[in-house]
Amino acid sequence: MKNKAIIILFLIVALTSCKDFLDLQPEAQINDQNFFKTENDFEKAMIGVYGTFRDVYNTDIFYIAELMSDNAEISISSSSITEVEFDEMNLTPANTIVQSVWDRLLYTVSRCNVIINRLEGADINEATRNKILGEAKFMRAYANFIMVQAFGSAPISQVEFRSPEQIKATDLTLKPKDEVYGKIIEDLVSAETLLPAEVNPNKGHASRGSVKTLLGKVYLTQHRHDLAASKLKEVIDARQYTLAENYRSLFVKGNENLPESIFELKFISGANLGNSYSVQFTPASTGLLANNQQGSGRITPTLSLMNAYEADDSRREASVGDSITSNLTGATEYSRHGLKFVDLTAVNPRDGAVNFLVLRYADVLLMYAEALNEQGSPESAQQYVNEVRRRAGLQSLEGLSQPEMREVIMQERRVELAYEAHRWFDLVRTGRAQEVVNAYYAGKGLNFSIAPHELILPIPRREIEINPAIKQNTGY
Repeated sequence: MKNKAIIILFLIVALTSCKDFLDLQPEAQINDQNFFKTENDFEKAMIGVYGTFRDVYNTDIFYIAELMSDNAEISISSSSITEVEFDEMNLTPANTIVQSVWDRLLYTVSRCNVIINRLEGADINEATRNKILGEAKFMRAYANFIMVQAFGSAPISQVEFRSPEQIKATDLTLKPKDEVYGKIIEDLVSAETLLPAEVNPNKGHASRGSVKTLLGKVYLTQHRHDLAASKLKEVIDARQYTLAENYRSLFVKGNENLPESIFELKFISGANLGNSYSVQFTPASTGLLANNQQGSGRITPTLSLMNAYEADDSRREASVGDSITSNLTGATEYSRHGLKFVDLTAVNPRDGAVNFLVLRYADVLLMYAEALNEQGSPESAQQYVNEVRRRAGLQSLEGLSQPEMREVIMQERRVELAYEAHRWFDLVRTGRAQEVVNAYYAGKGLNFSIAPHELILPIPRREIEINPAIKQNTGY
């Protein structure tokens, strides 16, 4: 039974590459013998990796990054126990969303491993080979980065499994955080040399700019502020990305490949490839979505988030709303809802066609400002914060001390990046999660709180039951 959960996960991918199991070569089927031969084969496989990673961002990531923070809450009484555990910070190892995050991230890593290993002997154009290899290493690094932030550790493997025996012989136990980060950085440093220097016009694929941005974010999370500043400055100095003039344009239908986008996930309606944000971020009320359809009220903005915007901040009306007029009765009711990435015209609200921007230039500017400020240069940081504020129609800030600038940067990240799966990770990175979220609960008169061990998720119970070598995180 050793490593059975991970074995099952890796075998899903390995079924196309198990020569111990399949000796025949049916001409009408994709199998170990006839795939991973051409550039087109590898391109298709890479699209599969992006598709798996997209599943993480379609639903699961927001329970962690938004619902666990002071940004979002559940607004309906019919939510599942699984969802309520996130809202009340009372997670258990049996939580199915936790299990789903674990599975999808490892599945992404596994698919990357297959591509990386098959490229070694592939007879394809070198430039294409390097591009696909760089993309696969970027995606493997990103999946592991979310994994180590969420769970505090991760099983590290770079092997393509071709038999149960090989899987059984591989060490798939959880590795310490520093070791995981070392592998992440190794992948990103390699990917940076492999990908072309020019911007990829298709922002749904990794580029050198997206690698640099993620590497800067990784260094910032490790509090290696000098390295973070250096890498993020490279993104800025390349002048390949700019802030969109219209903030709202980043989050509505038609937002693909904008100059501010660095890396995005593509969603297409009508082909079972759409997003579910229109349901997830909106309340169970009619009048907002097309055809009198309702949202679910799963992840709706808190009053705390609504009040976080300054009076003249143009980002508020593009990000959140607080009233809905019924198409049936004409009455207007107070009902908070998220607006980012919500497709208000979708025939099926679970099939939205708005792309999700995973990495964008405003994030780079604010991360760079944070890295400069943490090195004792608030005066240098302020110009990058002010660039973001001016786009929002707000006045520039001047003469702030390091502690004051630290508060401003956190405030700007909250309102600039709300509902973009950053808030919880920002709070943990800066050591504020307990202080901020516990104060939020207390302000609502709720008897909930975050204990120190709850800064990371529990390891899914299923993984431990079938592989005793995997140990539960302390406190769960």
